[in-house]
Amino acid sequence: MIASAQQELLGYDLSADPELLTIIALLFLFLGLFLAFSGRRIWKHVMSLIGAMIGGLLGFVLGAAVGGVLVGLIVGALGSIVGSAVFVFLARVGVGVVAALLSFIVVAMLTGSLAVALVIALIAFVVTFIYIEVAIGLVTAVVGGLLVGIGLLWLDFEMVVVVIGLLGAMVFGAVFQMVALKEEVEGKRVRAQPSTMQVPAPPTPPPMPGRICTRCGRQLSYIPEYNRYYCYRCQRYE
Repeated sequence: MIASAQQELLGYDLSADPELLTIIALLFLFLGLFLAFSGRRIWKHVMSLIGAMIGGLLGFVLGAAVGGVLVGLIVGALGSIVGSAVFVFLARVGVGVVAALLSFIVVAMLTGSLAVALVIALIAFVVTFIYIEVAIGLVTAVVGGLLVGIGLLWLDFEMVVVVIGLLGAMVFGAVFQMVALKEEVEGKRVRAQPSTMQVPAPPTPPPMPGRICTRCGRQLSYIPEYNRYYCYRCQRYE
């Protein structure tokens, strides 16, 4: 069954080449671990790169068709910038749509009410779109766990080990990414707060010997506590 599934999935019977199967299984294993524990950090870069490539290619083709190669290069560069931004946005929308669709299906099956299911789906879309970093972290942890499970399965591990590895990668990967996200948010909050360091007080000027009272002409006394000069005869500060 596993060999036929591999052949149907990849168009090639990997069971006939154990070395190639082992290499692909190890790639799935390491890629799954990477996605499970660091998928949230790279998803924007991956989507941005894909969008830039598609936008640049389309822009070059359209520009070259209209005004030649030079125009194609210029339009392709602009298309890369636009495509990069659009694909990051579409990724956010896509994750929100998937969450909304799953919520709609589950709620509709449990309650039998389409109206309630639509409301819950809309809430799921909005929450997922707002907290996209959390959603991406959970999704990449799940996908990474599945890849880890496939890799272990193709390495001929026992099904118990496969299930433990799959669930372990999902759970620990999700926890790791959520802790990292929390630390990033707290770090940004700390950096955004104004500095609480006290500004040092200006140095106190030393007393000026020979300074006299303008009223009685006697020597004034310097009072450090008030940083002023005082005449004891007139009982007043200068």
